[in-house]
Amino acid sequence: MIKYKYSVSSEDPSSGLLHGKSVFVTGASGAIGEAIGAAMEAQGAIVHRTDRTSTEGVVAMDATDEAAIRAGFDVTGPITDVVHAVGQLIVGPLATTSLADFTEAMGANLTSAFLIGREAARRLEAGGSLTFVASQAGFRGGANWGVYCAMKAGVMRLAEALAQELGPRGVRVNSVCPGSVDTPMLNDACEHLAGLTGVSTADITARYRETIPMGRVATAAEVADVCVFLVSPLARYVSGTSIPVDGGEVSA
Repeated sequence: MIKYKYSVSSEDPSSGLLHGKSVFVTGASGAIGEAIGAAMEAQGAIVHRTDRTSTEGVVAMDATDEAAIRAGFDVTGPITDVVHAVGQLIVGPLATTSLADFTEAMGANLTSAFLIGREAARRLEAGGSLTFVASQAGFRGGANWGVYCAMKAGVMRLAEALAQELGPRGVRVNSVCPGSVDTPMLNDACEHLAGLTGVSTADITARYRETIPMGRVATAAEVADVCVFLVSPLARYVSGTSIPVDGGEVSA
């Protein structure tokens, strides 16, 4: 029987669950992407961080530009796993959503997933994994969330298809689907919805919290922990699935 060592300590990365992994993380400057990078490193992985703009420790790479993506992967060199955490919020009634806003959100949410997924499919080898950060919104539609729901559902279906295509090569593909997470993106959404509905931001935030059986929103670190699991040997037989990280909301 193969035994795997699990350690939550970051004091000795060589003993971590992801020791020997080289992980390519997109959207690494966002709250969730940053948490993913930190969690992977804490478990012993070498992490290659990218985002649209360069910051300390993060390489600039536009995830909607196929040439930039190829160059980004080329510079990084061999990788074992990819986590795609690029995304952009879009909320509001379909009737008032402009084509320009739709197109911009489509690029960030679905086109980027296609391009990163395609490049990962070309490069990952047996034992590797591809994880998309999708959203609980992909499971069902909701008023003012229609465009976002459709795009995240598209990411989830893309992951399922890639899991079938890459499974015979020994590469796993999954989606992590956060619900409400304590990030600037959630705050922006609540503020925007407040402007649309006339309800205060505080009341909208409270209403979202009330729909969560666990009674609170997630932290970015809690989403990152699930990504660590999916990259790790503990998930060696997990592929083609979409995992809600939402405190039970989608099942309520």
